[in-house]
Parts: sequence; C-alpha cells; structure tokens
Amino acid sequence: MKKIKLKKSQRIILGSLIILVGIMFLSYGKFMNLREEVYEEVKLSLIDNGEEEVVNNEVAETPIAKNVQNASVNEKKRTYNYNYIGYLEVPRVGLKRGFLNKDDKYNNIQYNIMISPSSNMPDEERGNVILIAHSGDSYISYFAYLYKLKLGDKAYITYNGKRYAYTLVKIEEEPKTGTIAIHRPDYNTKSLTLITCTKDNDYTQTVYIFNIV
Repeated sequence: MKKIKLKKSQRIILGSLIILVGIMFLSYGKFMNLREEVYEEVKLSLIDNGEEEVVNNEVAETPIAKNVQNASVNEKKRTYNYNYIGYLEVPRVGLKRGFLNKDDKYNNIQYNIMISPSSNMPDEERGNVILIAHSGDSYISYFAYLYKLKLGDKAYITYNGKRYAYTLVKIEEEPKTGTIAIHRPDYNTKSLTLITCTKDNDYTQTVYIFNIV
C-alpha cells in the first residue's frame, strides 16, 4: 500500500515538474518577444533623435519592385542613421513609422517600411504612394495588423511639412507571382497603396488602396 502511494506521489511530482518546465518555456518565448519590441522602441528613439547605433546590417540592396520578397542577408555590423523623409500613420492599428528615400540602402523591408521604386511621392498630382512591409510577428512586421482595417478607415502621410489624409476604398488579394497588379478605383486622384503578406495565407498578398480625402 505504501509503495502504491509512493508511486502515485512520484507521478504527481513528475507531472508537476513537466507543467512547470512548460510554463517556463512559454514564459521565456514571451520574454524574448517583449525584449525585441523594447529593443526596437529604443532603437527608434535613438534614430529619431539623430543619434547613431550599431545594428545588424541584414540587407544591402533592394531587389523588389511591387512585390514583398526576402532580400539577401549580410551579417556584418555597421553604424548608420535612418534619414526618414516622411511618416505613415494608420490610427486604427496604432501604426506610425517613417519611410526613406527610394535610393537609400535601408529602404528595405528587412529594416523599414519600404517605398517601392515605382511609387510616386505624396505631392505628385494623381500619384500613387506605394509602401511595402512585412506582416507576421517579427519586430520588423510593421504591417502585421493591417488585416484589421475596414473600408472607410483613415491613413495619413506627413511629407515635406504637409500632412496628407487618405480613406481606405479597396482591399484585394493578389497571388505571389513576383509582381503585383494595383487596380486603383480612381486614377484621377492621389492614392496610397499598402502591400503586405495576407494573414494566415502563404500564397497571396493583400493590397490596401486609399484615396486622398
């Protein structure tokens, strides 16, 4: 009888240890994600204040036009600044992030919201500003929550001292084929197009098209 009780106690202890290890493992994963988020916030703060910081130089060039693709990785470290020329804001998803000149070597989705080489600038008549970023759960997934957007939601771009307001008028999915077609509802007005991978779908990208207010 004592042996049976002893074995039962051992099973309980073993089970408790397994649960404890599982909780510690999950907690560690959450801690690492939080650490990455905090690191990114600190990095942005330093960059916005014009200070320099040493970070991983993951991407040296931008091999994409209108499509979201991974770029090559370079493990060397360099010191650099992000010289943002404008800012994108999407209030519904709490997004505010700068973007760079097209020819800036850090104009790449491995670092920032990327402005497409084929994009117009916000002040161009009947132009279309095309911005691309990762979705997912990485700290560089700046478009991770765009899937929450609904028609009629607002977005803003600040550029050259002027703030442009846009309204979401169209959401569509396009297959990942290397290029992407953007079908603007109105080519006679200024537009903003945001492109990212579709949530829970590895084969399509989602295109969010806004018209100027």
